[in-house]
Amino acid sequence: MPSPTSDQQENKTEKTLMGFNAKGAAGNRASFFAAAGLEWPDDMVMEYDLGRYTDYPFSVDISNNRLLAALDRTGQVRRAVVAIGREDVRGKTIPGVYVYKKLAFCQGHIGMQINCMNRQCPSPALSFIDDLIPVFDASIGNLHSQTIVFVPQEGASRPLCLIQLCQLANRGTTPLDVNVSILSSTRGKDGTVALPLKFNLLSESDSPITSGTSKTMLRLDPGESRSVASVFDFSEQEDGLQIFNTIHGCRTALKATLKARKGSLGKVQIPEDPWYGDLITRSAELARQSLLLQADGKAAGSFWGSNANPLPDVWTRDFGYCAMGLVDSNPDLANPMIEFLAQYGIPDQAWEREARMHPEASGFEHSLGNSCLAVVLASMLVHRHGRTAFAVNQKIFAQYVRRLAANLIAERPEQGQLYETLYISDGPSRGDYHTGSNILAWKAATVMAEDFSDLLDADQTRQLKQIAEELHQSLGQKCVRSIDGKPMYVEGTNRDGSIIGVHDGEESDLTLASVYGFTSRDDELIRNHARWAHSTRDPYYAPITGGIDFWDFDDSNGITYPGHIHGLCRANTREELKDALLELRRTTDLDGSFWWWPFEHAEQEPTKVKRGLGKCGWCAGEFVSFFLHDIMGVERDQEARSIRIAPYTPWRHFSWKGLAFCGGQVDFEQVDDTLHFTNRTDETLHAYLQISMQPDTMLEDVTLNGQSRRYQASVIHLHDGSAVGVEEEVEPGQSVALTIRTR
Repeated sequence: MPSPTSDQQENKTEKTLMGFNAKGAAGNRASFFAAAGLEWPDDMVMEYDLGRYTDYPFSVDISNNRLLAALDRTGQVRRAVVAIGREDVRGKTIPGVYVYKKLAFCQGHIGMQINCMNRQCPSPALSFIDDLIPVFDASIGNLHSQTIVFVPQEGASRPLCLIQLCQLANRGTTPLDVNVSILSSTRGKDGTVALPLKFNLLSESDSPITSGTSKTMLRLDPGESRSVASVFDFSEQEDGLQIFNTIHGCRTALKATLKARKGSLGKVQIPEDPWYGDLITRSAELARQSLLLQADGKAAGSFWGSNANPLPDVWTRDFGYCAMGLVDSNPDLANPMIEFLAQYGIPDQAWEREARMHPEASGFEHSLGNSCLAVVLASMLVHRHGRTAFAVNQKIFAQYVRRLAANLIAERPEQGQLYETLYISDGPSRGDYHTGSNILAWKAATVMAEDFSDLLDADQTRQLKQIAEELHQSLGQKCVRSIDGKPMYVEGTNRDGSIIGVHDGEESDLTLASVYGFTSRDDELIRNHARWAHSTRDPYYAPITGGIDFWDFDDSNGITYPGHIHGLCRANTREELKDALLELRRTTDLDGSFWWWPFEHAEQEPTKVKRGLGKCGWCAGEFVSFFLHDIMGVERDQEARSIRIAPYTPWRHFSWKGLAFCGGQVDFEQVDDTLHFTNRTDETLHAYLQISMQPDTMLEDVTLNGQSRRYQASVIHLHDGSAVGVEEEVEPGQSVALTIRTR
């Protein structure tokens, strides 16, 4: 990947996997979006009264979670949005939306333009610094330009400004006159506050050319390079113009922003297929950029994805799964999102169409999953990063936990029964007893009893433990059935014992069942359901495009992306996992984004994709958690100082460097049948390391740092074979290597 630094901006590399070259050819040649076009027509209508009619152009999105901007393929800003408030709309709008975010918004053409020899820069190539910050490279004859576009952040400081930092280089033998100008044509949108805009154009002389000046001319001698920058400020105070008023200041801001973006996830590298390592970072970014903060640091809400738009809707389930991605990548930012879910996750009453059919339903039952998400995510954060990392308003969270516990106890099902619920998100939960929603209820009851019992009395804790045990048992009894001779979890069941014969397009909690700890990652009941769901036996399956339809009342709906993530659960061999991951690769856009509806409902061309409804932060956050837990086999418990590394991947060589844990980081790398682990924390860690054997091989020996562990090793069944594990206390700074020998 191209990775220019802030000091030496220009850097040539051989291959780009995220992005495209100057001709628009995709780095990810497998992507169907390589043929979907990159242009952003000025007359394109992107938001309709019915969201299902909405399609978008290609965009590259940048955000510091206060300001979100969508760039077109040339690096120009086409849309920018800032949250200025939020409004509780539970019971007043569609069932999946609990909050409206109040927005300031603008759209148009904003950016720096380069002109040389009466020619403007043609369409540039796109790459990314560390898969985080976009870089646009273009040439006009012997003039080369490289422009880095970012929204600055340093720690908790998130100014409402955007910086384009451009290096111009004369690669010819004669001087070049270069004209640099600013384009700032904007308009607002009905229903939003107009976003203010001021700008400065900066030159290498480390001072504004003239404040508010929109153009200048530079002469570059042969071999000379010079930097220019444009700073766009979207605040009333115009603070950004005062802070970022030199080229050096913009370079310093780039360094700080890169540090803030890298977060806690670290870097995955897969030499056999580097694109998938890049995808993890891009998915974490899609989940993060889908979320907005208010000026006070509180969550304002989210979009479907990171492509900036003026829509006020905050879809609660989308918000929750985006926040799930932050638990691993950016726990500090996950905190206000968990607090938001605690504050709004349980409405006072149910509403809309399902509530009219079930007037007895409570607010807790409106969406059982939404009611439980806050405490589930809080538990994930506490286990992975420690209780001190959990920094929400304790009054809000305690009130939420006590209310949720009271609801779970008051609505406690009879022995052998399950909770009822009306919705997953805006789509109805299928059946009287929805499987995935009850898995979330099981997780919520479990973690409240285990992790947050200090907020409850002893009797509540005791009852929650009982509820969790009963739910686990009842799910196995009521929601496991045999279909076509294969036992599997089903989407849901009814009181009369009948089962739901579809896999819903929004269902994700069966996908995440092992992440929640409800079952193992190779559970055949989950796998059989996923295989059935991706077959013509599921009436919502689209055999031509290979996706799960979001069923609605007309053909304007589409193939919905959570079905693609669920497809990963089909795999029981490395080859099957490779094929399932390839389906994601083919349907991922060139900037590394998933789209909610990549295919039309009745699409007859298997490669004809569209950028439907919005980017899918839901699936991005879900994928980050699934990849970390189910594919890389990582489980962390900071309070216990324990970590489990048990990968099952289609690759023989991969590494994960800089994964946050215990106030420091850990690294691991597998090369064939050796798994290396390094403790870069100040704590002694209890590490469990596991290597999956190749099928049909015989185990000969097990060593740790060259010493035999044959008799101390455990051998378990995993997917299509066996896996060998060893436990070890790993001191700070120590590296250990587990090796198995087979034949």
